[in-house]
Amino acid sequence: MQVGGHSPAGSELHTWRQFLARATLGLGVLLLGSGVICGVAANWPALDKTERFVGAQALLALCALAAAGIGLRLRADADSRRHIAGAALALAGLLLGALLALVGQTYQTGADTWELFALWALLLLPWALVAASQPVWLLWVLVVNVAAALWLGEHLFVWWVAFAGPGFPSLVMAGLNLLMLTGWELAARRWRAGTRVGPRVLAILAVGVLVLALLVGDIILGLGSYTGIAWIIVTLILGLYYLRGRRDLVILAMLAAGAILVSLRGVGEWLLRLEPGIWAVLPLAALLMAEAVWAARWLRKLAAQSPSRRMADPGPEGASAGNAVDPADAGAPVIGLAGSATLARAETPWYIYGLLGLSAWLATLLLLLFLAVSGVIGSPEMAGLAGLALCTASIAALRNASGAFWRQCATAMGFTGQLLIAYGLYDLSSAYGTWLIVLATGIVVYALAPDALLRFLSGWMMALAGACLVWRFMWPNLATNVDLIDAMMDYDVAISSIIWQPVAVLGAWTAAAAFWIGHRLAPPRQRKLDPLGWSTAIAVQSLVWLSGGVAATNLFALWSARPATAALSLAGALLPAVAAALVLGARRAALTPALVWTVPLALLVLALFWLPSPGIAFALAWMLLGAGLNKPRLTIFGVLALLSYLLIYYYQLEVPLLRKAGWLATAGVMMFLLRGMVWLVPRVMRTATAAPCVPGRATAAQRWRAAGVLAGLLLALAVANTTIWQRETLLASGRVAILELAPVDPRSLMQGDYMALRFAAGNAVNRLLDQDPSHLGPDDSPFVRTEGYLVLAPDEQGVAQAVRLQERAEPRTGNELVLRYRVRPEGVRIVTNAYFFPEGQAGHYATARYGEIRVDDSGTGLLVRMLDEKRQPL
Repeated sequence: MQVGGHSPAGSELHTWRQFLARATLGLGVLLLGSGVICGVAANWPALDKTERFVGAQALLALCALAAAGIGLRLRADADSRRHIAGAALALAGLLLGALLALVGQTYQTGADTWELFALWALLLLPWALVAASQPVWLLWVLVVNVAAALWLGEHLFVWWVAFAGPGFPSLVMAGLNLLMLTGWELAARRWRAGTRVGPRVLAILAVGVLVLALLVGDIILGLGSYTGIAWIIVTLILGLYYLRGRRDLVILAMLAAGAILVSLRGVGEWLLRLEPGIWAVLPLAALLMAEAVWAARWLRKLAAQSPSRRMADPGPEGASAGNAVDPADAGAPVIGLAGSATLARAETPWYIYGLLGLSAWLATLLLLLFLAVSGVIGSPEMAGLAGLALCTASIAALRNASGAFWRQCATAMGFTGQLLIAYGLYDLSSAYGTWLIVLATGIVVYALAPDALLRFLSGWMMALAGACLVWRFMWPNLATNVDLIDAMMDYDVAISSIIWQPVAVLGAWTAAAAFWIGHRLAPPRQRKLDPLGWSTAIAVQSLVWLSGGVAATNLFALWSARPATAALSLAGALLPAVAAALVLGARRAALTPALVWTVPLALLVLALFWLPSPGIAFALAWMLLGAGLNKPRLTIFGVLALLSYLLIYYYQLEVPLLRKAGWLATAGVMMFLLRGMVWLVPRVMRTATAAPCVPGRATAAQRWRAAGVLAGLLLALAVANTTIWQRETLLASGRVAILELAPVDPRSLMQGDYMALRFAAGNAVNRLLDQDPSHLGPDDSPFVRTEGYLVLAPDEQGVAQAVRLQERAEPRTGNELVLRYRVRPEGVRIVTNAYFFPEGQAGHYATARYGEIRVDDSGTGLLVRMLDEKRQPL
């Protein structure tokens, strides 16, 4: 693939330009799309609904037209343009969801949430079909899964009794994802679709819901149930296919992990029936570790049998500046960091580490359960001594034992020992002393234990101890560990930046330093610090959502009040720039000065936008370090960390949505500008030449793809504007009705802040259903009618009161009007169960006592506004 010119395909310069081009493009799509969604959810009152609809549709049309235009111009640099077209369609798909959410937010008819996602998936499907882009398909898969899950939650409580009881939802979700997985695999065979991400995501969704149902469901959901049989069949079929048909060791590791978890539940119940006591936990832990060791050996054997340790479709994007890259000339040297290729070949695959780590974690929990219930440890002092003994025995066993099973046992013992030491010191009067000892224990175990997995778990303990020391330093008035833990649990958004931000920033810098210093060590010790880096990075990403960050405009005020907190906040935002400077500066001999200096400087400017959202800065740092240090797993972790953080960041109520929208959207636009610089700078600096333009008309396939994109755009705009026209007609001609409320400021996905509503008419529907059960359906039918019509008539105050229920909108007489009602798990829904308002106006609408609606002849109601106790508009 050529990105940014025709530098040699095997050169490190080309590889870095390729990485930067794709990274900036992907980040631009994610950040701009997230910013638009936050902007829609903010419900900004400064814009009227016409301006909102025009702006949303204009952005959507611009992205779709850009994708169609680029698709028609695929020529010599087809791969590069294809990725740009796919990114434009992915952004258009996000904007499509924002437009539909805007329609639902503006015209509050009370449609079920699943309908929004189902319509989104339906309108997105034409683009997914013509795009041939993995991100667009993954977005479609996500939207379909959300729609199905919401639909099950809204409807399944009525008719699931006709099938398999509580296990039926998992069967539906598993079947849906298996169907999509089959389609993806067929596309991979027919059109060579990518198989690195999509099939693995679908496989874990399909198998994961079945395993989860078997783990947490009632005891009746055993292997003999519908769910258990389905899990066995699905596991066998997928196992055979990905073993014999298209070998994918990652999916096989997922299936093995599922088998271990299900066996843990089944064998555990059998052992408890056989020997109802805590001693049953010990053989269960042994079985767990034995299964994990056997599965790891099996996967290692399969990996050794494979002709290559490469992924199913590695592609050029799998290479990074630190990877060995095939040279353009067969006689030219391979560009790569010293020793990296040899280490990559000898390294244990990450999915085997994950499998063994899951086993060690669960075994540790079982051992702790045994020690807590059996009474073997009677006091904190004994717990500390026992922990010390277990740590010593673990180190000795790992340094001398050769059997994989005993090494796994030693790993679980070592981690259990460190937890017991922390528990034994919990009541120590000196909080500093407690966590200094825990930190020292973790360092000793990390240094002496020749096992990467135990080092990883010890890194977690070191991260916990370090965090507690930081908190103790910040709160010197907390005398004991009990006070410290209580303060940590008493989360206050007002002090989130002061308390959680420093811990996250220090942890992120520690992880980055561990990765960087470890890479600079001599080859025998080059990966010794990697477990510390990984454990700290994961710990940081798991708590960064608690940190609110600080806006650039408030940085000076924070500096005046708390200089240390302000300095740490700034350090967190600067981490990506420092990471880029380190990894690019180390390879400056193979790169151009423009590349070495431009990227860190650009990230310095972007640091202003990472200040209020530190999770984005950390995720970007992992991506850069992964690209520069030959750690593709770290790059993938950075992408996943960014996706999860953006979702959680949406729900950080202490940060206004409108500010989030501005920061994210502006950062997204700047990422697109950087993408342009990746193309422009090499040509200005004369380090690359423009791709030759091959004249000629677009092929038939290109024209069909562009036509499909345009048809999808027209369909989306037609559906949105038809809905708008229908709602405006209802507002103009519908009859007015006032409904009394039967009395919260939550946040809806995609739509923003709302007030939960329950109309008094809904209570009347429940009362009328109890008086006349015939409206629920025939007694001999397992299906229950979930909707009907409520006839209303205004009283002397003008408030609509319930009169009767009927199956259709007609008949009605005089001044009567009808409203459609729906029975849902949370109760009877009349018109809508929520009223969306601009962010920050919850207090204003807290006095609402009535809702004004417009109703048409078909029984469709539209909530217009809220009224106070005097029936005056709020």
